[in-house]
Amino acid sequence: MTAPAPSVELHETAAEWFLRRRDTPWTPDDEAAFADWLAADPAHRQAYTSLARTWDDLAHVQRPALAADTDAETADAPAGRYADTPRPSPGRRMRRLPRLFGGLPAPAIATACIALIVGGWFAWDNTPRYSAELATVHGQTEQLDLPDGSRIVVNMDSHLQVRYYPRRREIRLSHGEAFFHVEPGPERPFTVRTGSSEVRVVGTAFNVRAAPPRLVVKVLEGQVEVRADTSANRPPIRLAAQQGLVLDPVSRRYQTITLLADTIGDWRDGQLVFRRTRLAEVAEDLARYLGQPVNLHGDGIADLRVSGYAATRAPEAFLESLPDLLPVRVQRQDDGAYVIAGR
Repeated sequence: MTAPAPSVELHETAAEWFLRRRDTPWTPDDEAAFADWLAADPAHRQAYTSLARTWDDLAHVQRPALAADTDAETADAPAGRYADTPRPSPGRRMRRLPRLFGGLPAPAIATACIALIVGGWFAWDNTPRYSAELATVHGQTEQLDLPDGSRIVVNMDSHLQVRYYPRRREIRLSHGEAFFHVEPGPERPFTVRTGSSEVRVVGTAFNVRAAPPRLVVKVLEGQVEVRADTSANRPPIRLAAQQGLVLDPVSRRYQTITLLADTIGDWRDGQLVFRRTRLAEVAEDLARYLGQPVNLHGDGIADLRVSGYAATRAPEAFLESLPDLLPVRVQRQDDGAYVIAGR
């Protein structure tokens, strides 16, 4: 996993160090504190070096002549002077920077430059280079091929948004289900957000279902980190291949589960695979594809175990065959709902 991209606060702190080193008395204690700050996190040195480099680039910028200029050197210069004149020395380059800002004092110029750098970085880092939005209706699935080679297969009754930023790849799954095959990219983590939860990866294949009453994450390949609540300061839950997590979005309680590979994203092939699955979970899955409730009546039947295959386009066929597999009765109501009861 990679560290999060440096924040605006980090760049502001780097800017404060930069200004202090240039424009205030600098003591050995200051130098020691500065060295400690650089050593505390590689991101600190990266932010400071980037800022110093940008400052140096600005120092090389030559302002074009303005009508209000009274500098004789500028006013009397013949056409083509700047194209033919050798590059000035570093000292002269630094002296031109105040002229670029209309004679402002050095601290004010520094503050203005830092504001431009921090603001420009923030705008760059938060402007998507690629975006897409996809919604599916009942009975429809779609595949979305992304510019980095990653793929998303979106299940029915789903809605998601894709945003690729310079340093991160973000997906917002408003509701529904999707299977993600993510191309490796350590410099740009891939995050799926749903509600206040998120799943973060670098490169892997996994399935996310955000459909009431639960959030379900299943990992086919690689590893993911799941944050049940991004607003809470808690360590993420790590899942490896053939592991999953079932989360109650209200209570934030979760349970980790072990899975078989053929049950992860099985719907992509037009079928649901059940391997000794609780009848309560089977009824929940079938209800989604039916578009109608499937209710359980009777003590203990929710924990009955079911194995088999259900076609996503004909879930009622599997539902009505349950009496051949279990000691239950299945009845279809006038409103289209189903009731499974013990016998």
